[in-house]
Amino acid sequence: MDGNVNVPGASAADLKKVEKKADAAKTVADEAMDAVQKFAFTINTVPSQAGSLTYTGSQQTPAWNGYNSEMLKLSGVTEGINAGEYDAIFTPLGDYVWADGTQNPVTVHWTIERAAINTTPSQSGAVTYNGAAQSPNWSNYDSAKLTIGGTTSATDAGTYSSTFTPGANYKWSDGTTTAKSANWTIGKAAGSLSLNKSSMTLNKATTASTIAVTRPGDGAITATSSNTSVATVSVSGTTVTVTGKVFGTATITIKVEAGTNHNAPANKTCTVQVNIFNSTLNSNTWAAIKAASDAGEAANCWSVGATKTITINGKIGNTTISSLSIDAFIIGFNHNSTREGSNRIHFQIGKIGGNLVGLVDGNYGSSSSDAKNFQMNASNTNSGGWSGSSMRKTLLGNSNTPTNPLANSFMAALPSDLRAVMKSVTKYSDNTGGGSDTASYVTATTDYLFLLAEFEYHGARSYANSAEKNFQAQYDYYKAGNSKVHYKHNATGTSCYVWCRSVHSGTTYSFCRVNGGGSASRDNASDSWALAPGFCV
Repeated sequence: MDGNVNVPGASAADLKKVEKKADAAKTVADEAMDAVQKFAFTINTVPSQAGSLTYTGSQQTPAWNGYNSEMLKLSGVTEGINAGEYDAIFTPLGDYVWADGTQNPVTVHWTIERAAINTTPSQSGAVTYNGAAQSPNWSNYDSAKLTIGGTTSATDAGTYSSTFTPGANYKWSDGTTTAKSANWTIGKAAGSLSLNKSSMTLNKATTASTIAVTRPGDGAITATSSNTSVATVSVSGTTVTVTGKVFGTATITIKVEAGTNHNAPANKTCTVQVNIFNSTLNSNTWAAIKAASDAGEAANCWSVGATKTITINGKIGNTTISSLSIDAFIIGFNHNSTREGSNRIHFQIGKIGGNLVGLVDGNYGSSSSDAKNFQMNASNTNSGGWSGSSMRKTLLGNSNTPTNPLANSFMAALPSDLRAVMKSVTKYSDNTGGGSDTASYVTATTDYLFLLAEFEYHGARSYANSAEKNFQAQYDYYKAGNSKVHYKHNATGTSCYVWCRSVHSGTTYSFCRVNGGGSASRDNASDSWALAPGFCV
């Protein structure tokens, strides 16, 4: 309205009223317009971050809820790389105001979240002790994301713990950011074991010896003996001491336990031969006696004349000897060794009740044509001498060996443990015979059982080939003056004649013998006389 109301026929007062109403209407309209305009420029909601951002290593800008660039100015920190909280600023533009009617800048926080690490690192591959400090390889470990701590290197075998802490831009998948532990190990190295000897021999002079053990690390060393009655063991540090007790063999087993840095190696062994013998000959086995002989120690253990009881059981020719207990006795050590062989104990069979005896048959003192009687030959001849005699080859059994004895021979009647250790011996005798005292007739034979020669008994020549003594020696037992008188094995109060292997060189039919008084004599080859054979171990 223009302020002037012109109504025909209206009074001034009426016109005044109309003008007042018009002015009131205008005021209301203006106020309404102002209200509309005020509402149109009011920002009722402060913008906020829309969605979420996760650290990527690149620059990022958030999206905003309620942000209109025509209404608001955006300032402050509006983009970022690292995880964290940032402040953006929103300020109304122009006529725009906040709901409180102000245009003050409003700070709004926005966030870049930490990136998630889904898997805790773990050891990759094996680490084995090598004496130097080592660190493991890790699966799922990125030094750009995680900081490693705890024990990260070590030298000795064992289990260790490292820690992993997410960096400023990372977190674990469970949302935590504190350190997580992961165990890792250094494995033990392979162990090894070496000994400075794999065998040893102990004897009277050396009753104990040591084994030096070499092994890496600190594994405990133990040792055991397979036969403590033969040898015992003790351990001090890396030295194993073996002490011999009595003849026999034992295996020493040496073991190294796993140590700090090494696994247990395979066991190793040392074989021990103990040649320590009982001073009483009869208390030793034949195997022990042989061992003493082999080692050259027999003379240091026993004396000439020492006895070892044996049992003769079997048929010798026509004569059955049933479980006869008789003592074999030592007549010499390494007797005439340059010709007969070294490392030999010479025995003779035998003694009963301390009496020197000879084995006799039922034809004793008689002649026969049966070579199975205790005679030198079936016929009355010395042709062929000792080597060719039936006595040597058949009756005593020298045609075969002790491990495969001839049936019905003296050798077969001996106990098997004795036969197992018997040694052959080279004997020199007249091996031609025939009544001639010819030096070349004296030759060697290899025997297991033998009859003593005339010179071996007496130390003098009476009837034998005169050249025999050049190849023989008197046995120490008889050289010492011991009696040469033999007694019958089945009547030890009755003396008897005993055959020698020496040919009577003055005849074609006789061999030498020891008579009932212990003197040298001779008799027909076909006669039966007692047997007192010798053998070697």
